[in-house]
Amino acid sequence: MYVLTMIYSFGGRNFYSFRDAFEVDFRVKPQASEREIFQTDFAGQKCNTVMAVFGANASGKTHLLQVLGFIQWFVRHSAQLKPDDKILDSMFFRFQKTPDLTTELFVEFGMDGKHYRYELSFQPTHVVSESLLVKKTRFTVIFVRHWNGQGYDLKTQDFGENTTKIPHRKNASFISTALLMENPVARRIDQAFGSCYGNLCLIGRSETHDPDFKTLMETAEFFERNVEYLDWVNKRLKNFDLGLNGITIHKAKALKSDGKEEEKPFPFGLHRHQDMEYRLPLMWESRGTQALFVLLRYILPVLKSGGVAFIDEFELGLHSHMIPCLVDLFYEKKHNPHGAQLIFSCHADYVITQLEKYQIQLVDKDTDCVSTTYRLDEIKGVRNVDNHYAKYHAGAYGGTPDF
Repeated sequence: MYVLTMIYSFGGRNFYSFRDAFEVDFRVKPQASEREIFQTDFAGQKCNTVMAVFGANASGKTHLLQVLGFIQWFVRHSAQLKPDDKILDSMFFRFQKTPDLTTELFVEFGMDGKHYRYELSFQPTHVVSESLLVKKTRFTVIFVRHWNGQGYDLKTQDFGENTTKIPHRKNASFISTALLMENPVARRIDQAFGSCYGNLCLIGRSETHDPDFKTLMETAEFFERNVEYLDWVNKRLKNFDLGLNGITIHKAKALKSDGKEEEKPFPFGLHRHQDMEYRLPLMWESRGTQALFVLLRYILPVLKSGGVAFIDEFELGLHSHMIPCLVDLFYEKKHNPHGAQLIFSCHADYVITQLEKYQIQLVDKDTDCVSTTYRLDEIKGVRNVDNHYAKYHAGAYGGTPDF
């Protein structure tokens, strides 16, 4: 299986509230000293293992991370659209008299010991251009296609055989379409992006790790199938200070929509009191316990196999002191043997005290409703020894609400 081993950068232009060009860069300069917060690729490039996005409400944090969610969906699943469906007609920046309909997105990533760049330019009705490049001494084309007004001009190299037989869908990725024809390169890219997890999809935040009843039941089914993950959770629950001795999965009867009973796996929390063990349905536990249970279901596979977790509102339902415990999992080789990365947005700005300037991405929105983003170390004069938490609260860095 191919895994997306590293994200170097992503960004674009004219995407929701980001009218102008923007970029999130995981890379750090070679002179940055070796520390656990960095990982190094096959060519010696250092990148952040963890990055956190901070900004006021409605500043654009979700839209920033949605770049990854949209690209992941478009590369893997867009060929499932009907031929006449629009890609999506609400992604371009709206607040101008004559809207620019063309959105541009990109992501640079590592896979199979190589450095790739995927670029996409599209309007609501069609792909304007799309390309996949690989970096040798410079970026060279694997495929690139451009809309000429009537069809697509295609150039390919090393994209497998019979590329001329792959249909050009106006509203779908060339990779996604090639995947239906079992193209080997498309399959590799699909597997790589499939190794990533995010709670942002085509149209925004999904409910995949909101701890409602349905999600808790789906999570119980996952842990029943993957007992090794549940064992890992139970060995470390005390680190999260939930008052639990463990979580167990047991079959229980439930009513189906037709009124008939069926057995389904239910999660239970285990409590020990005066040498007695008590089992309570996880639905009776705190929302924070439920949120952690569901979140671990998604980030543990990424930690085990490698990839990228991109999570909007990482702290949802969790105490802010729990977040550093989760972040630390990505720094420890025993938990993260394949160099998985994490990028998340967060309102619990206490977390800033656990991060260095390279790991803090800020988002601001001006009076014209235009979002901008920048990494903290891009601000001149910022040092790692500074009290970033205090300066952020004082408004020295931006990315805070104006009251």
